[in-house]
Amino acid sequence: MTRLDNKTALITGGAMGIGAATAKALAQAGANLIITDINTEAGCAVTDAIQEAGGQARFQPLDATNEQAWTNLIDQCIAEQGGLDILINNAGIFRAKTIEDSSLRDWHEVMDTNIDSVFLGIKHGLRAMKERAKSKPPGLGGVIVNVASISAQSGTPCALAYTASKAAVAHMTKSAAMEFSALGYNIRVNAILPGMIKTPMLNGLINEMAGLGAFGTREPDQLADIAASLHPIGRFGEADEIAKGILFLASEDSSYMTGSELIIDGGYIAR
Repeated sequence: MTRLDNKTALITGGAMGIGAATAKALAQAGANLIITDINTEAGCAVTDAIQEAGGQARFQPLDATNEQAWTNLIDQCIAEQGGLDILINNAGIFRAKTIEDSSLRDWHEVMDTNIDSVFLGIKHGLRAMKERAKSKPPGLGGVIVNVASISAQSGTPCALAYTASKAAVAHMTKSAAMEFSALGYNIRVNAILPGMIKTPMLNGLINEMAGLGAFGTREPDQLADIAASLHPIGRFGEADEIAKGILFLASEDSSYMTGSELIIDGGYIAR
């Protein structure tokens, strides 16, 4: 079993969906976990569940788009944990709107959450990783995993901002990986590209898309069936299935991977 014993890990957007499943997987693998989210109630519930199962976790409220909040959190992490080994940039939102009905404010809302939070995570997480990573063998230092989407590689109607933001995350991953390698930081940076996963975000996406009639139906249940059929495996994914992929990227099992994109999408991209 993949182990993360003696590793300190931080995850953004850890209160629900893929984030919550990943937090539980990392803790089960032995990580000392810092769970962050703007949803304090749900974040504390995930943290309590991990602790009750014998895992190590604490919750810290975080607006991942706020740079001062990042500075404070990383200062605290360094003071209390001596640094950071693993960072999972998972915070993200989806807004379904046609291009003609989207405002610049709508655009910035998605970009702020989906891109700015990743930039801030990489920038400030690096400060907590550099010294600890340098003391480790090549490929066994720090790890950053950015949660992108299959939308980074395929167009999606009524989701211009979301698809653009996730494509940006995928390319930010490659650039950061090359930079950290060139500077000798011994920090690997990879991205995971999930397909459509059964989460609260997917439920909202389907309801919003149905309201726009983007796929020829305004019935959410019918649209869900259509969307599921686009995956050759024949169903939506489960959050636990993505969490396993993130755990792999966060662990030493992926020590020869950096700048990579791990696609877990039920065959969607291969169609």
